[in-house]
Amino acid sequence: MAQESSELESRFPDLALASANFGFLLPYEPLLVLHGAACEARASAAPADSVAAARQFGEVLAVKLGQLTGVRLPVGDQSARLQTLARAGVLTAQVLAAFKDLHGFDGGELDEEETAAHLLDCCFTLAVWFFRALTGDAEPMAFVHTEASDLRVLAQQVAVLEAALPRLRREFDRVAPASLSAAEREQLIVSARDASYEPLREADIASGVQRRLAKAGWDVLGAGAEDELNRSLGCVLVGPRLAGGHRADMLLTVGGQVVGIIECKRDGTDLTDAMEQAGALAEAATGSSPWPVWRSPLPYRYVSDGRRLLFCDANEPEPHPRLVSGFHQPRTLARWQREAEADGAAPTYRARQAAYLQRQDEGFDQLRIAQRRAVRAIEQALAAGQRRALVQMATGSGASFTGVFTAYRQLHYARAGRILFVTDRKLAVHQLIAQLSQFSMPDGGRPLDDVYHVQELTAHGLAPSASVAVATVQRLSAMLADTPAPEDGSESVAAYETAERQAHSDATPLEVSYCEALPPDAFDLIIVDDCHRALYGQRRALLEYFDAPVVGFSATPTATVLGFFKGNLVESYSYEQAVADGVAVDYSLYQIQVDGDRQPAFATPVDAVGVQARSSRRARYEDLDDELAFTAGQGPARAVPSERLAKVVTAFRNALPTLFPDRMQHGSGLLAVPKTMVLAQDGLHADEVVERVRDVFGAGDVFCQRITPRDAYAAELLREFRTTPQFRIAVVTDLISGNSDMRVMECLLILREVRSAAYYEQLLAMGTQTISSAELRAVTPGADAKAQLVVVDAAGASRHLQPLVNVTDASGQRGRDALERLLHRATDGRATPQETAELAVRLARLIPALSDADGAEIRKLAGRPLQELVTRLLDSVNSDHLASLRRAGGKRAVEDERREALNPLTEDLQLQEVLLDLYDRPTPAPGTTSGSRGRRQDTTVGRRLDEFVERSGPFNSAQLWWIEKIADVVATETRFDPAYLDSVPFSARGGTDGFLDAFGPDAAICLLDELRRALA
Repeated sequence: MAQESSELESRFPDLALASANFGFLLPYEPLLVLHGAACEARASAAPADSVAAARQFGEVLAVKLGQLTGVRLPVGDQSARLQTLARAGVLTAQVLAAFKDLHGFDGGELDEEETAAHLLDCCFTLAVWFFRALTGDAEPMAFVHTEASDLRVLAQQVAVLEAALPRLRREFDRVAPASLSAAEREQLIVSARDASYEPLREADIASGVQRRLAKAGWDVLGAGAEDELNRSLGCVLVGPRLAGGHRADMLLTVGGQVVGIIECKRDGTDLTDAMEQAGALAEAATGSSPWPVWRSPLPYRYVSDGRRLLFCDANEPEPHPRLVSGFHQPRTLARWQREAEADGAAPTYRARQAAYLQRQDEGFDQLRIAQRRAVRAIEQALAAGQRRALVQMATGSGASFTGVFTAYRQLHYARAGRILFVTDRKLAVHQLIAQLSQFSMPDGGRPLDDVYHVQELTAHGLAPSASVAVATVQRLSAMLADTPAPEDGSESVAAYETAERQAHSDATPLEVSYCEALPPDAFDLIIVDDCHRALYGQRRALLEYFDAPVVGFSATPTATVLGFFKGNLVESYSYEQAVADGVAVDYSLYQIQVDGDRQPAFATPVDAVGVQARSSRRARYEDLDDELAFTAGQGPARAVPSERLAKVVTAFRNALPTLFPDRMQHGSGLLAVPKTMVLAQDGLHADEVVERVRDVFGAGDVFCQRITPRDAYAAELLREFRTTPQFRIAVVTDLISGNSDMRVMECLLILREVRSAAYYEQLLAMGTQTISSAELRAVTPGADAKAQLVVVDAAGASRHLQPLVNVTDASGQRGRDALERLLHRATDGRATPQETAELAVRLARLIPALSDADGAEIRKLAGRPLQELVTRLLDSVNSDHLASLRRAGGKRAVEDERREALNPLTEDLQLQEVLLDLYDRPTPAPGTTSGSRGRRQDTTVGRRLDEFVERSGPFNSAQLWWIEKIADVVATETRFDPAYLDSVPFSARGGTDGFLDAFGPDAAICLLDELRRALA
């Protein structure tokens, strides 16, 4: 066998020498040489065999791309492979079209020989593209037409190697995808995209540059027009002579002054080296110049090969050249000039970030610690010149507010000209606009919209006065890529859901073009609010079009997302950390299994994943790369069929007393049913589910209703679900809610397959958001505190992820016994990592119902709050944290971390008794208060409220109701966000509109600001 392999290896170089059109691929993949040569050799003599070889060429090349980029591809389905590569951003539209021809071109009206010739051309096109992507060589490559006699010799060499093709293909298919860092993968993707464009002829480069200048609003002056520099705000001098005998390709003038230089280079030139040459010419251009010069040397420098455009602003601190999609407009350079002249110490946007933001912390008391860290990390990244920065924050932990706060600081202190927020749903646009408009600026309490105009981006473009724009991905696509306008309803449906529903959805990469209504320099900063990863893959051109740093917020950053940001994860706040901090609750997982006519089996999963088996969180996110990679081509996602719905819903109903024992013992009838979201397949399936739920529970129409994103009253129904006690169960088909409006949800029932792990995490994240006891009781009589999310999986969706520890017996005597057992194991020094994680989760369940007195006693005994105890326990079993400790201090550091995390619990038996006593207390009756959250017994807030009423009154009874309820929120939440006005209990009196009516529009805003300051 070894001798046979050696003989084969010796034959491939001979084949490469004989194939002028595919031999250059030998160092990169010998099978491509074999299939390409077979296609070429038989195109005339045996066209059917040539077509077969072409298809094999395309399949091998697709698999090779997956191996090189680390993108996991479906097995045996070329169409699905191409979709996956396109969604990851590897393939441009032109390359994808060539691949599709190889896979499915049927010849149409062409005969067999013409079809073979066409596919041979596609093979060569892809071969050249692949070669350029790996080498960066942009030299033109032409197809070599081979003599018939040479083709016969080539065919003979192909035939010898084809005998071993099955074995060669098996060995090739066994190669695993490369393990690349996010930055390495992104570099490969960028190279692949750059290689898809044919090099321009030298004569076409200058004319192409001039066309791009004209699109950006520059007036390109002809020969002899050098004296007309004031003809337009921005003029371009072509080929001017400079001092010392030098000649520039072009000079830019603004307001009659020379401000920049443009150099045109042959395609394939290293533009970074060319930028250094442009820098030297920028100095020469100012020496003895016949035209007025703004600054010496010229600060604005461009280098282009006709396709790529590299820009450098010499006014920046430590200038770094960057690729831009188009020239900046004259008015943009004029604005930059004014800003530089007004502030010589910080002449640019980036310079102002470094100079001013780090010294300002006004308003930081509004933020949680995790939010502060995120804001600081973003600002440090931008000040350092990093053009892409990713923040991972668990859903419900305040990512949207963090983005809004970041935008305020960028506008106020760094004096950003305009900021763009991007989201992938219309509902999220409305929520962001409301949050931005109502944001109270720390420097004076005025709403942000009073100073910085906030606008939704529409087909009409932007108002000149707009400082903040909010847009959907669909709107940007319509404006920049000429896709269908989002008026078709696409903005209502999450991109996560679109990917879930369509096994073979359109994966064609977007190609953008210059848009006068939305030029590349329209924004100084882009903030992406947790969009689907398609924005960073097949739609990445939408973000690359703008010359602005991109800050991304994501709860589940997949490999595609991490790759786009080049692995620059500047801050991470995981779901586990949010649970430890009391910002989120954890979840318990149950499964319903229906087997034929038997009664449904309701149980916990038997294959729950333990802590020791869990990979690092970052590795898990990179593994989510993602939707449809292994289910593509299998048709619609599976769902619980109609004939089994009644059994599943009945099993769910019968399990509720076990799942929520304290809740059900108080009665309250149907109102005791926890707020539940049911995930159905589609509209028809949802209607069937609604009917079965009403029948099984014996309830009326209001109890269970369907909410689908394209329903006319979806927003209103969603509001009713959040705010009314009678609406208990919502049947949905999509992630219809925003990031912070499903706090009332305590149960998730999954009735259809979920194909994406990222989508699954999004579903869970909606239900793990915390809620104050008072707000929960207002919509769920009998509830005391939300301690967990109960997930009931009837469709096998939970295969994607398992809880950190699946604690399903956290309450009552069983919960107490389990906690006592774990504390004894820890005291004896025998607690495993799995048991340590379980101990952390059980203690975290106590946080929502912890009173001030309880918290103070625990802090006194342990020397730290309960939240910190939980955090240290989770850190001690966290793979990422332990890996960093191991690198720094070896195995001893890991052992010390685990011991120190458990020490407060093992060294103080009194602390153990206090924790166990929390399980021995009787459950409060409905309407009574329990825990520090949800009670206004804070004497400080009460005293401040009395002082405010006495000082600012008199108020009528209706007004006092609003003031007192706001004080209730401040006592439990420490701050009052105006967005709370549209939640319980305020929604019962009209929400924001009711508040404005009670005090009058102008007076209401002033009073709210005064009240917030008085209670703070």
